[in-house]
Amino acid sequence: MSGLFASEMRLARERAGLTREQLAERVAFSVSLIEKVETGKKAPSQEFADTLDEALQTGGLLARIRRHALTHDATPEWLRDWFDVEQQATRIMWFELSVVPGLLQTKEYARELLSGDEARLTARLERQSVLDRGVVYVALIDERALRYPVGGPDVMAKQLEHLIDLADKLVMQVVPANCGTYVHLDGSFIIATVDGREYVYVDTPTKGILLNDQNVVSQTKERWDLIRAEALSRRQTVEFMREVAEEWNRRS
Repeated sequence: MSGLFASEMRLARERAGLTREQLAERVAFSVSLIEKVETGKKAPSQEFADTLDEALQTGGLLARIRRHALTHDATPEWLRDWFDVEQQATRIMWFELSVVPGLLQTKEYARELLSGDEARLTARLERQSVLDRGVVYVALIDERALRYPVGGPDVMAKQLEHLIDLADKLVMQVVPANCGTYVHLDGSFIIATVDGREYVYVDTPTKGILLNDQNVVSQTKERWDLIRAEALSRRQTVEFMREVAEEWNRRS
């Protein structure tokens, strides 16, 4: 991260016609810190990136570089191809069988799943920024994911409340455990669209696999349609989530 951030920071400063000393006068950071970041000797904080973006009028470039690098560095190598697709996608259709989809997880829920690995936790939470840039996001979530006790009742209650809060701006539908199809039991998958081309991402016990064979995409979309046909409506989903959240609250 440091190399790309440093070079873009230097270019932005030079385009603004500022020396390091002049930049330090505009922001609440020392000349020494600015020099260390600009020469790649120190990684920038989020506050540093945001402040320099504003001072140098970069349109958020430095913050985006930092966020992408943090996420990419903490992401397993086999997952990085999917990460790049996810960050560029204009549409994401996510079916999850056993856990809440990663882009919808609370910090506490994700921390439990990642066994407290703070680097991976930061990366997962940073990935959620994809939802802030207008991507069309549709999630089909199996009922099992809402009832499996990740982290205990308190964590689950807050996770359900978070999903309810997101329901106004994202499309989420619960697939009830007694649905009439069994194709969803084969496992979770994601379909993403980038520049009009569709990709499928599937998990295995050891790693994820990214596929762009259009026959595979077509078959996966058929599976999606069968599963979605059994899902609750958006309104029914919110009502169901409220009921499950209340159950978790009673147990806490």
